[in-house]
Amino acid sequence: MPEKLSRITPPPAILEESAKSSMAEKVLLILEKIAQSDSPLTLETISTSTGLAKPTAFRLLNTLVTQGFIERDPNGRRFQPSSKLRIMGINILSVDSIRSQRVAVMKRLVEEIGETCNFNILDGNKVMYLDRVETSAPIRLHIDLGMRVPLHCTASGKLFLSRMTELQVRRSLGAEPFERYTDRTIIDYETLLPELEKIRIDGYAIDDSAYLDGFIGIAVPVVNSKNKTFATITAHGPTPRMQVNSIRFYIEPLERAARDIQNTLSESSN
Repeated sequence: MPEKLSRITPPPAILEESAKSSMAEKVLLILEKIAQSDSPLTLETISTSTGLAKPTAFRLLNTLVTQGFIERDPNGRRFQPSSKLRIMGINILSVDSIRSQRVAVMKRLVEEIGETCNFNILDGNKVMYLDRVETSAPIRLHIDLGMRVPLHCTASGKLFLSRMTELQVRRSLGAEPFERYTDRTIIDYETLLPELEKIRIDGYAIDDSAYLDGFIGIAVPVVNSKNKTFATITAHGPTPRMQVNSIRFYIEPLERAARDIQNTLSESSN
């Protein structure tokens, strides 16, 4: 008669460790889906896209909300990244090994075009200046790192807006009229929305004295592996000096620098 096999139960410590590992994977999966989305996600969408049962997804989402990593949108039915999660992303982009490569690219760019360049990210409903390399030219725009500027009247801001749906744009900017900074500031949706459509087609955005009188800004997107814009590279300079050259003089070096920065991030993740 064959010998009866007995079931071997792993020690409690191993079972507990396995459960923690599984739970961590599920949490990271949810965070990844929310962070990669262009708009807040419903429980239904998160459950379907992650393959998690609704009760499990709901429980983990509530935990993430309680811990401050995600937040509910104003209607309370969708989930989106919180400021805490955005700050974590900013800190990752600021790691010395990553930042040094990015700044090296920007220094080459400044030498080529002769104007100050910035690396900017979207921070809530503002643009944040994360890195900056100054030109040696006598007249230049001084902006502190970490400074946050409006979306509707800056080159980077309009570029980020152009990647959004109209509903997302209206949620980000709120009611019109928008704040006016100069005589050239766009203050209503009727004027802004067609300009955003042009930016989508052109692939770059321009601010001609709309935020600071007498200065021009030109921004191009920095995209990730999924072609999502997560940052911009912007050249800034006084109007008389930048108008001497054509827009293409700046666009091609800016786009090349944006690709180089994306390559450094891809190499760092391997």
